[in-house]
Amino acid sequence: MEELKAALQRFLEQQDLYNAEFGLFEEHEIRLRPEPVHCEIDEQIPVSPELMYLYSHYEIRDSKAQGTQKLRNAAVEIGDAAVLFFAAPEHLHRQQLGYRWIGQSEPYRESETWPRQHVVIANFNDDPLIVDTSVPGSPVYAGVAGGRPECVASSLGDLFLALAILIEGARAFGGEVVDEETYETKPAYLEQVEPPLRALLGAERAEHLCEFLSFNIYIS
Repeated sequence: MEELKAALQRFLEQQDLYNAEFGLFEEHEIRLRPEPVHCEIDEQIPVSPELMYLYSHYEIRDSKAQGTQKLRNAAVEIGDAAVLFFAAPEHLHRQQLGYRWIGQSEPYRESETWPRQHVVIANFNDDPLIVDTSVPGSPVYAGVAGGRPECVASSLGDLFLALAILIEGARAFGGEVVDEETYETKPAYLEQVEPPLRALLGAERAEHLCEFLSFNIYIS
């Protein structure tokens, strides 16, 4: 678990630096807890050791959700190109609606095609970021526009290291990584993040991650 701990620390460092300079949200982030806690997670949700470490040691902060029926989540900004929303552990059951559980209203029925070990932990533009809780390390998959999920990181730790790389790159561009005229991701930004992403994830997973994040020019 030390690798995941180090990855989360690296991610938090970049998240906090970015939010302090360019962040659009307040009290809407992932935050280290003062002490580990026991998390309330629906018993129907399979939880890997890595996910349990994340939720017990880190808080999903969402001040505007307090006292409301809103699904509580934390916003992770990657410049002006993408915002990912990570669900709080107590709302993981709701996060699975439309994926593992389907239907227009309660009682929802379980999908016959969705693997039970797959847990949606975050969304970007309604596309899911998925952890396979049955595999050591908790590999991460991403689905795009209802297509077959593709692996974007071989472990949960690698996902957070990749996010740290992308956020650090966005900081170097003053948070502006999308071309205002073409609405494409700036080639210079992708050229900066490509080498460390490839080294960390491998070329195929790095490309799938960029596709998931709707970067208009993919790593080649």
